[in-house]
Amino acid sequence: MNSKNLGRIARIALATAALMGAQFASAQVAAGSVVQLGNGTGSLAGVFNGSVISGPGAGGSFKSFCLEMNEYFGSYTQNLYVKSVSDATQNALGPVNSTTASGGATGSDPLSAQTAYLFTQFYNNQAAYAGTESLANSMQRAVWFLEGELSSLADEQATAWVTAANNAVSSGAWSGLGNVRVLNLYTNAAYTSHSQDQLYMVTAVPEPQTYALMLAGLGLIGTIARRRKSKAA
Repeated sequence: MNSKNLGRIARIALATAALMGAQFASAQVAAGSVVQLGNGTGSLAGVFNGSVISGPGAGGSFKSFCLEMNEYFGSYTQNLYVKSVSDATQNALGPVNSTTASGGATGSDPLSAQTAYLFTQFYNNQAAYAGTESLANSMQRAVWFLEGELSSLADEQATAWVTAANNAVSSGAWSGLGNVRVLNLYTNAAYTSHSQDQLYMVTAVPEPQTYALMLAGLGLIGTIARRRKSKAA
């Protein structure tokens, strides 16, 4: 391999590393973030097109569905304040869901593994789960049912998704929450007025070994380039 081609490979590797680093380092929504939920696709609410106005993750965007039927916010352009990103709603006004273990603190409703499974499927194929208003409404109903906000379903698509989620958990094909969490939202910066808690997909962050391997690879390319340059000289 000549030095010209090697230099090109090195430049590509560096550009790739920079891009990967930028993606991996992108900030998450976290406590202190201010978000807006944007206009939802479905008439029931979700799928919300969220944007981060300020704080951690500023400038980013996300998709979400609401978890509580009896919680509201003023408008799609209203600033909402993230008190925490957790595994439970923090001010549950509806019945505690029946698909998680009991024992949560008063006012806290743990997110179910079934809901986490279904939201992950949505994130992997958004068009199939919320590509139309009808699908988005079915997805929202399924989430509400799994979280105990609806006692029955008269929605064939939502019922099918609920069945799939229950089967995935009962069979052991899915367990836990994966990267799915709850955005605990408030309508004021003092966190005294609760808003609709939202489903949120945390972006996977690579292990330290991944960075080490990437840097080692770049170092190897640099070493080869220096040796070839020395031989040419």
